[in-house]
Amino acid sequence: MSGAEPAAAAAPPVVGPPPVEPAALAAGLGAVYLLWGSTYLGNRVALESLPPMVSTAGRFLAAGALVLAVVAARNGADRLRLPRDRWPGVLAGGLLMVGAGSALLAVGQQYVSSGLASLLVAAMPLWVLAIRLGGGQRPRPAAVVGVLGGLAGLALLVLAGDQRLHLAGIATIVASTMVWAAGSTLTQRLPAPADHLVGTGWQMLAGGAAVAVAALPAGEWHRLRLAEVTGRSWVAWTYLMLVCTVVGFSVYTWLLRRAPLQLVATYAYVNPVIAVLLGMVVLDERLTGRQVLAGAVVLASVALVVAVERQRQLRGLPPGTPATPP
Repeated sequence: MSGAEPAAAAAPPVVGPPPVEPAALAAGLGAVYLLWGSTYLGNRVALESLPPMVSTAGRFLAAGALVLAVVAARNGADRLRLPRDRWPGVLAGGLLMVGAGSALLAVGQQYVSSGLASLLVAAMPLWVLAIRLGGGQRPRPAAVVGVLGGLAGLALLVLAGDQRLHLAGIATIVASTMVWAAGSTLTQRLPAPADHLVGTGWQMLAGGAAVAVAALPAGEWHRLRLAEVTGRSWVAWTYLMLVCTVVGFSVYTWLLRRAPLQLVATYAYVNPVIAVLLGMVVLDERLTGRQVLAGAVVLASVALVVAVERQRQLRGLPPGTPATPP
């Protein structure tokens, strides 16, 4: 909830990816792990002096414009045009995932440590499976076990903390993952643009614009004082926009075309580990021993669900676990 951050669900598995040097593959995976794992730290630092929705809106408006500008420079402006039947999916992803999902995550991160936020967001694939269950679909029993185990882990994660936990902040982050899961499920049922980068660029612009409008009644534009924004927050915001969003997503799409999806999907449960470590080193955040155990339960449950759903994709069945927001 890049985040993360890219706004799009994971692409369908690629049959017979072109050969790639192991060193290049390792570098690509390492980049996604580090960049998207650091999103939560970047958010936390940016929010020290930037309002959450203003920060989110500006980040995605700038990133979306940059992505589309790069596509237009490489392929011509005509490449940015979308058929009319592709816009519903783009707008659904932009408004729900980039817009509501990322904005709620930023609001919640004002009160929750970056490490805890990353563990809460890591459970997003579990909500996707829960939506499928509610819609009458019948996932494999192993996936149901994963969902139940993950929900138990989330409950333990919250209950195992100390009295300083901000329950409203936690609830806001959990709500962001639910909205993201709903948006992911909806976009999978709608036609997607042929060019993944074009679709994502428009999603970022749509979501960023929606959050910018929502920031008005929230009073965030009125509270914004550019002269009071610290250099530390500006550096974090620029890092989130340029490195985590634009560069991170470019590397992610490169990996999707050249590596097995099961391998690329490992970022969903490696990123929280990176986020927790960065929060401890940079911000001196701490998790209790019971929270670490609860986080391990959540990540193990997500790994089980991801593995089961990848098997569905390999058999040509509809996927149910789109990318976790970075």
